[in-house]
Amino acid sequence: MADRRNSPRRYLGPWTIVAALFIVGSLLLILLDTTLKNSSLKDAATGPIRAVIILIVGSVIARVVEGRILTRSLTSLSARQRTITGFAVRLLLYLGITLAIFAGLGIGLSSFLFGGAFLTVVIGLAGQSMLSNLFGGVWLVLNQPFQVSDSISFVTWQYAVLPPTYPHGPLRPSHSGRVTDINLMYTTIITDEGDPLIIPNGVLAQAAIVNKSRSGTRRVSIRFDTPVNISPNDLKAKLLDDLGNWDRTPSVELADMATESYSVQVAVWSRESDDRVRDRILQSAWKAIAELNKTETQSTDMQDTP
Repeated sequence: MADRRNSPRRYLGPWTIVAALFIVGSLLLILLDTTLKNSSLKDAATGPIRAVIILIVGSVIARVVEGRILTRSLTSLSARQRTITGFAVRLLLYLGITLAIFAGLGIGLSSFLFGGAFLTVVIGLAGQSMLSNLFGGVWLVLNQPFQVSDSISFVTWQYAVLPPTYPHGPLRPSHSGRVTDINLMYTTIITDEGDPLIIPNGVLAQAAIVNKSRSGTRRVSIRFDTPVNISPNDLKAKLLDDLGNWDRTPSVELADMATESYSVQVAVWSRESDDRVRDRILQSAWKAIAELNKTETQSTDMQDTP
């Protein structure tokens, strides 16, 4: 007898599962109508029970389609095609489930679309987050400010520019990461720290978005303080020599002046991450200030020597 433990397991395909769920749901609806056919509670109970069955079966089918069919069937498409196709399939799928639920409740399509109750609901929900996120998702898919797998940074209107703190300039509270999914209500981003960030589509539709995957070189600047005894011209020459070559010539400028120090702002153009660029600038600044301080100290000692 063959050892069954070593025999390969056969799993049902996703389309088989969808078909099986559809058949089970249909049989449950037929059984419901047959059971309550002669019951006095038929009119009151049939509609809600039918709607619950459609909701449960439809939700499971939607999860199977999203989790097992879309992820496998769209791999050969481009990022733009995957985003549009996936969003359209989800939208049609959930719209179909919604219409089926209303049909189960005995509400016809014409009543659903043109009835006063439907218009009242739409007007009431127009300013709510659900429709805002849905329409925001449609806007994101149609206009494509970013695609799945793009690296982006965004600043939302809900957060104002932070006031400057010495010696820094104004700070923009942006969030950065890689887009992994755009669904009907939310967009998922894996942040630079590795955390999943789920943002409502309505927020992103109104956000200022920087698509780093489409950008070339960008300006990165940093400001730091320097002792007043160090010559600005000597510091600038040292910094430019140590910073080396970038996509464009770096700029070194005086930004502010105090009694015992002055502020220097260095700006470079680069394709690297902001943190890496700032590290390189600060390393060069520390090296230049240390060398100039040493030279200044030696010069002072020589002058003091009789």
